[in-house]
Amino acid sequence: MEENNGIVRKDTDYIQQLDYMTHASFFPRFISYIIDIIVLWAVAQLTIVPILTVLEVRDVYFGIEALSIENISTTLLYFIYFTLMTYFLKQTLGKMILGISVISAKGTKLTFSQVFFRETVGRVISNALLYLPYLAVLFTDSKIGLHDFIGDTYAVNNKYKEYGDVIKSEMHPDTAHKLQEKEEISHVSDRTFQ
Repeated sequence: MEENNGIVRKDTDYIQQLDYMTHASFFPRFISYIIDIIVLWAVAQLTIVPILTVLEVRDVYFGIEALSIENISTTLLYFIYFTLMTYFLKQTLGKMILGISVISAKGTKLTFSQVFFRETVGRVISNALLYLPYLAVLFTDSKIGLHDFIGDTYAVNNKYKEYGDVIKSEMHPDTAHKLQEKEEISHVSDRTFQ
């Protein structure tokens, strides 16, 4: 029985290491964000700018120039794009290109409130703090940014996630049970900032 316990412990350690590898690191996420910003800029130039120009309200602003109709429309497009793409597809165009998806930390389907808090509240806070909270991905064990923490989500590399899911589905029931116990214990500690 002792030998079997050792094997189960090794198996669960390997699976936890594979789970660590599934979390998307900073640079692929950064590149996907740049791609998304380019896509949003192109969409704004092809839709928002011409419409506002035809309506002659492009230069209208509320109090200060930063609150122009164009800036407000572009900002709404930004948040709508990230929220709806993540909710319906679990990824934006940039994430699709780089093979990254957003998943719930609990392993359940993403809820709209999770996505809203991640993509709207989390991004507002991160952008207001000069994008510095995005750097938390470099320093957390589970590679999460402040927006991931707020939404209780992870960004994962699809290829490694698929491998991990296949391995977990073929596990011996005892090993799967031990792994689940370990994951429940380490869930909170993995999501802390160090």
